[in-house]
Amino acid sequence: MSQEDQLSEATYRPEWLEEGVAESTLDSVWECQEELQRIGRMLSQAKRFYLVGSGGSYAVQHPIRYLAERFTLTPVYQYSGWEFLERMPQGVARDSACIFLSHSGETKEVVSALDWAREKKATTLGLSRSENSTVCRDSEYRFGYAGKAVTLGKLSSLYLIFGGIFDAKGFKIGEKMVQAVEKLTNLLPRMIQPSRERAKAAGQLFKDAENIFVVGGGINYGLAYQFALCTLMEMCWINSTPINFSEFRHGPIEMFTPNSNAIFLKGRGDEEDLEDAVIGFSKGNGARCFICDSLGWEVENIWTPFTLFMELEWIGYYLSLEKNKNMEKWRYYDKVDF
Repeated sequence: MSQEDQLSEATYRPEWLEEGVAESTLDSVWECQEELQRIGRMLSQAKRFYLVGSGGSYAVQHPIRYLAERFTLTPVYQYSGWEFLERMPQGVARDSACIFLSHSGETKEVVSALDWAREKKATTLGLSRSENSTVCRDSEYRFGYAGKAVTLGKLSSLYLIFGGIFDAKGFKIGEKMVQAVEKLTNLLPRMIQPSRERAKAAGQLFKDAENIFVVGGGINYGLAYQFALCTLMEMCWINSTPINFSEFRHGPIEMFTPNSNAIFLKGRGDEEDLEDAVIGFSKGNGARCFICDSLGWEVENIWTPFTLFMELEWIGYYLSLEKNKNMEKWRYYDKVDF
């Protein structure tokens, strides 16, 4: 390989990591916070909520379901697009609301799921980058977050929408979700540079790795899933498996041996003792470990799907440089139809 062919910081950066993209996406969503909370209040009349999306749009559903189950009495269900179509939940009806997520707004199975929910007379909301997308255009309610920072756009929008829903239903977590987005809009940009510096070390640590486990739990299991499947496998071509801290003993413990590789996502919930025990065992047993802990900053658990993501997206980038893999080019993803 010639030197000219090698990707570097000087020659390559994916669009979602370009200068100012995180800030502009967060700002554009927060500027619409009143509209998003209003949509949430309108949707709050529903008895049940169904989140539908694939890939990263599936992963960002996890924190919403976690918060709903831990702090409210509101049923929130999560599905990938094909899973929703296979299951065809009987609860999807006039008294339910379905939220369809797709960055492009054109994901085939999500569009088909939306069509089915409309047939069942459910209230529908489309969430994508552009309100001109099919998912938004064909929904009763719609929002386009208009930014290139895909995960930040979707997750902050969901926090504000469900903040409005939960607040209207009388649950205090709703207000906390809205406050979280406001605070994170200022906090996350300050995490970029220190996250980049730490990520360079992770890139060096795992530059020869062919397999990397990603371990998370609680509110952050969706993030472990997303980084393993959508970043390491899809974009970096590194074999990866998402693992829940709560299930570590049941199989994974046998694989965390010398020369294995693992990234751990530490939250701020009630699993701290378990997280520390798993990490301690893995280090002691010779696994090559990298720990993401929101840079060690003082953050709330409800913030960690955002703060840990800031660390992970730069790790993915520096791994792509070490592997010389353009994260925006695929062998099959954009060519094979299902």
